[in-house]
Amino acid sequence: MNKINTQNKLQTDDFERMFGEKLSSYTKKKIKDYGFRYRHITPDERDDCIKKIVDTLLDRGLVYSGKHRLGQWEKGWGENLANLKKHGNSSAIIPHYFGKYDIVRVNQKLIKAHSKNFERNSLAVIVGWLADKYMRDADSIYEFGCGTGHHLLEIRDINRNANLWGLDWVESSQKIIQKIAAQKNNNKLFAKKFDFFNPDKKFKLGKNSVIYTVAALEQVGEKFDKFIDFLIGNKPKLCIHVEPIGELLDENNLLDFLSLKYFEKRNYLKGFLSHLYKLEKQNKIKILKAQRSYIGSFFIDGYSVIVWSPR
Repeated sequence: MNKINTQNKLQTDDFERMFGEKLSSYTKKKIKDYGFRYRHITPDERDDCIKKIVDTLLDRGLVYSGKHRLGQWEKGWGENLANLKKHGNSSAIIPHYFGKYDIVRVNQKLIKAHSKNFERNSLAVIVGWLADKYMRDADSIYEFGCGTGHHLLEIRDINRNANLWGLDWVESSQKIIQKIAAQKNNNKLFAKKFDFFNPDKKFKLGKNSVIYTVAALEQVGEKFDKFIDFLIGNKPKLCIHVEPIGELLDENNLLDFLSLKYFEKRNYLKGFLSHLYKLEKQNKIKILKAQRSYIGSFFIDGYSVIVWSPR
């Protein structure tokens, strides 16, 4: 049988090589349950993908991130809120940007996913891996830029007792989380409005807390200083980020190079890891992990991992 038509499947060993460590039984089970079937793409398909990415980079009308997008996010999460009210199940809160493309990035290659949930599930493995490793004993867990809060529901499976907080600058985000808390009669799930650009200094994090962001800080470009200062001042036990980190990609690799250009075009997070290294030299923080996951979407390798703690 032609290799191009052969179904392949990502296994635990593949994730362990990409993540650079052995995985727990919890994470292994998630990988097995999700399946992760795919096939290799043909050279012609790869050329078509590269052309589409380049055409997008040349599009002068491509939307870039920043404060001006608040209304768009309010509209997007508002649609999820309407679906939640109508259907009342957790699938209604999955962001609509997942599954747009059946071509995704794995290990610096483009592959054709068998399921439209491939990217979402691979991101869930990353978040689950980090939560299983770092969040099981936390008393409070905060997701900043939580959107619909779908990651919080997954983390609840790992830590049953923690106070879970979903923070976002979009009001419909808080309404979604409040409705979920009411549906599940969960008195340890909370929502609060929070703006990365102007952190609420009156809001204090609980003791023995862990904070995390997932593809949320990407929206602030270079304006992350106030948020980092907020975290250092609150001294959570750990800060975890799954974000597009340009410093970790290889500009000599074509797909990585195009990913970096896409970061630049969309005004995604820039200079974040370099800033953290400076703070570490100043003895203000300690960086525990800074690595790429080798998992991404059609346009970018955007799920790199950083773990650090304030000193």
